Amino acid sequence: MHDRVLIILSVAAVVSLALGLYETFGQPTVYDAEGYAEPKVEWVEGVAIIVAILIVVLVSAANDYNKERQFTKLNAKKEDRQIVVFRSGQKHFISINDLLVGDIITVETGDVIPADSILVTGSCDCDESSLTGEIDTVQKVPVKTALAGFDPNLPIDIGDRTSTGQRIPDPLLISGSRLLGGQGRALVTAVGTNSMHGKIMMSLRHENENTPLQKRLEGLANGISKYGFMMAVILFVVLFIKFLAQLGGNYKPLSGADKASKFLNIVITAITIVVVAIPEGLPLAVTLALAFATTRMTKDGNLVRVLKSCETMGSATAICSDKTGTLTENKMKVVRGIIGTDRFDDAADRQVASYEESTDVVKRTPKKLADAITENILLNSTAFEGDNADEPFVGSKTECALLLMARDSFHAINVPLQSIRDANEKFIVQTIPFESSRKWGGLVVKKGKGNYRFYIKGASEMVFSRCGSRSLSDGSIKTIDAAAQKEVYDEITSMAEDALRTLSLAHRDFQGLTSWPPYELKSAKNPAEADVEKLFGVEISVGEGEEVTEEKELIAEDVEAEPVPSIVINGSAGSTTASLCLDAVVGIKDPLRAGVREAIEQCRKAGVSVRMVTGDNILTARAISRNCGILPEELVDDPDSCMDGPVFRKLTDSQRTLVVPKLRVLARSSPEDKRILVETLKRLGEVVAVTGDGTNDAPALKLADVGFSMGISGTEVAREASDIILMTDDFASIVNAIKWGRTVSTSIRKFVQFQLTVNITACVLTFVSAVASADGTSVLTAVQLLWVNLIMDTLAALALATDKPDSAVLDRKPMGRNAPLITTSMWKMILGQSTMQLIVTMVIHFRGDQLFFGSVTTSHQRKQIDSLTFNTFVWLQVFKLFVTRKLDEGDGLTRVRDRISRANLDFLQHLFRNFYFIGIELVISGFQVLIMFIGGAAFSIARQTGGMWATALICGLVSFPVGWLIRITPDIWVERIFPTRAFKKFLDFAEFGPVRRIFRKKKVRDEETAVGEPVGSKEQVLNVPDHKHSFFSRSRSVSSSTNGSSTTVSDTLVRSSFSSFKLGD
Repeated sequence: MHDRVLIILSVAAVVSLALGLYETFGQPTVYDAEGYAEPKVEWVEGVAIIVAILIVVLVSAANDYNKERQFTKLNAKKEDRQIVVFRSGQKHFISINDLLVGDIITVETGDVIPADSILVTGSCDCDESSLTGEIDTVQKVPVKTALAGFDPNLPIDIGDRTSTGQRIPDPLLISGSRLLGGQGRALVTAVGTNSMHGKIMMSLRHENENTPLQKRLEGLANGISKYGFMMAVILFVVLFIKFLAQLGGNYKPLSGADKASKFLNIVITAITIVVVAIPEGLPLAVTLALAFATTRMTKDGNLVRVLKSCETMGSATAICSDKTGTLTENKMKVVRGIIGTDRFDDAADRQVASYEESTDVVKRTPKKLADAITENILLNSTAFEGDNADEPFVGSKTECALLLMARDSFHAINVPLQSIRDANEKFIVQTIPFESSRKWGGLVVKKGKGNYRFYIKGASEMVFSRCGSRSLSDGSIKTIDAAAQKEVYDEITSMAEDALRTLSLAHRDFQGLTSWPPYELKSAKNPAEADVEKLFGVEISVGEGEEVTEEKELIAEDVEAEPVPSIVINGSAGSTTASLCLDAVVGIKDPLRAGVREAIEQCRKAGVSVRMVTGDNILTARAISRNCGILPEELVDDPDSCMDGPVFRKLTDSQRTLVVPKLRVLARSSPEDKRILVETLKRLGEVVAVTGDGTNDAPALKLADVGFSMGISGTEVAREASDIILMTDDFASIVNAIKWGRTVSTSIRKFVQFQLTVNITACVLTFVSAVASADGTSVLTAVQLLWVNLIMDTLAALALATDKPDSAVLDRKPMGRNAPLITTSMWKMILGQSTMQLIVTMVIHFRGDQLFFGSVTTSHQRKQIDSLTFNTFVWLQVFKLFVTRKLDEGDGLTRVRDRISRANLDFLQHLFRNFYFIGIELVISGFQVLIMFIGGAAFSIARQTGGMWATALICGLVSFPVGWLIRITPDIWVERIFPTRAFKKFLDFAEFGPVRRIFRKKKVRDEETAVGEPVGSKEQVLNVPDHKHSFFSRSRSVSSSTNGSSTTVSDTLVRSSFSSFKLGD
């Protein structure tokens, strides 16, 4: 709409220029009362309007260009990620943007395929629903396997798409698809726009969608524009009637040029009111605020993928955080454990003096047991050696900690790790990647002719519960009895209470098999592999483990083994067992991140509750949550404060509603438990932020109001499902996101408060002065109003939308999910300052000649007064910018003396934190001085006296005492002065409620016409929430569940549709 108005104004300016040139060069000279020739400058106004329009257009274009440039850079960084590739046999970390055809890439569970590829080794399951629309998982096999049975003479049937022809397994990995399971290496065949994903993305290019706040501001701007247009029409009608009356009266006859000029002035005045009334700075302000915030957030470790999440974090009331890497440093080291039956403790502050160091324990560990442990660690891992001496291994930090133990304590890595794995790759018959949902990973190794061993490592108590026997320190294997079970569980408990992550390493032997897998373990989905759950086994009660006799051990050692040039041949296959055999239990220390405790305390002060959702056992989780402050002392003994995931999962919805307000720790949780927790919190009215790193975390990340994925440890699926990527995996970055979210919201409200004040004053002053003028001209000319428009839109948006967050922003409670855009305190300031400005400017305009010159004034003196009015109006806005820098800090305070504080009344506090603001104030002031001294005919300015300058500046300074008076006035007084119902109706009118309801009713009628039946009842159509009543609720309120109090959930709340969420839906 603003563009159309500028076009109309441009046409009017061209016509005005033409008439001005005609009057200047085609009309005789006119003399004033003193006999002096009046300068012929009629053409100047047309030129000035055109120049002003060009400046407005160029500034707007520059802002749009900078905005797009910033978001383009952010998008480029958002899409970039590092992957592992093999080139010339060497492993490299490169950006996906540097991928080339012919590269060998490694893929594993959770990855998004970066380029079209052919699987060379390994196997995996892919979700191609985002590309094909088919929700079934597609199994991928190596290209050699796919072509093994290919007959070129027979017709081809790819997959199950036809009923005839030879079926070839699928080796193609399509870019953009997601790996739900498995791992492998693939040969890149197409990249960029030549890949399948690239072609689809090129065909789907579209402009970015506006954020919710942008949409609300656009709605507000459209409403203001409609009222401005109505005022312009009324002004045009009034002035046109006066113009016609002048033509028919006994006035001096006007020439045709004079008539056209006067009529054109009326049109220009009316159009200029529309230009001033249209607050195009509102969308610009939110764009600038978001662009500024997202750029700074990137520097703080937050990469914003979805723009609206920056706004939403300002209203966050609950955070569900992972532990590893987010609350802790993710620098893990094995410090305690059991090898066989011997205990070790490598911690600096050794808990038990009798415990030895791990190297001493390993020295006397039998070779058979040591080999079993090292094989499990080295082969059952996806971590690999890196180039950094400080971090010798790259990958899962848990696996890196185990590899460090294998290297330093067992001295098992004397040659490059990859060469060990390459030598043993042909003996690995099945790999089961670690998944957070089952909390263990393993692989099956061929140990000799007909003999296989299943290695497993995972959550200590879960793996140990499947163990029927254990390895002893002398190399023998013994059934686990009650005493042994208690001994191991006590050690696991002791380590967990010391905030150590505990893992168990175990194995299971199979012998006498003709092939893998055994018939009873075959997977129904893939008969070539064992069923994962059957392989894992069932929980073993004490005494049920199989007794491993000396005879069986001798039989196992006599089994003929194939010669293998690796460490695998060093371990015996053992006998076939029905359950797992425990080899070791280790405790891994992961220190808390520096500043985490302080960050959680900041969240508590800010009214944001933090919950820890972790895969660790409940004892470890409880210890860490107490250390970092998530579990406060008053909730330590509350049984509802800490809960295991399986227990939480079994609760009914009504039970969870009662438990969740007090819940602070969810241990041994699965991604489904996290999703249920997020769903319950949202049902309780919370605005929820959640962190996730795994593929299965995607539903919870999507369901949350703001999803944070891990930039270092997160899978690509998790990143794609998230709104913000934590590039450092640090919890403190989430606190920074809260700060920036609240700052964005505050900045927008400050700008709205400033612009509405200028809008009201400029429009009313222009309207009244034009109607009261004998010749129908406004005290503020078109050029002056365009300068004012530039001040209140672009420059004010830059000044107020670029504030940095301060610590005080976390001292407030979060704003509600549906908090009003304009609060009662904001309306109080808008109306108070507008009233003051109108009184000041109208007194100067209508009584200025008497104040400065007496009752009789010349035309030049009249022009001086009009110039003074304009100068005063601009300086009122300059000083009003200072007042608007801070919103009312006294919301909710009902006593005047409580509202008198520096935080509430010091408009200059932290002034030098925002140099944009200072610079823009200087620019506005400098240009205003230049305009008043050299603006001349272009701006219709008459030279001002010293007294006039003093008057303008003093009147501008009045904004401060008026601002203080408004600030110390409690909101409740305003509500008492005006009858509640009348005041609510006024606020509804001011927020353009009638206009919105008209359009909403029309939309409903259109939908009813399209559907053929009513969309809802009459009450549903008419009683649309307009936030009328929210003006009387405090803008910084927090939901009741934040402070732990019980909350009643309305029966009308609908259960979230995400309860059936699936990847790819």
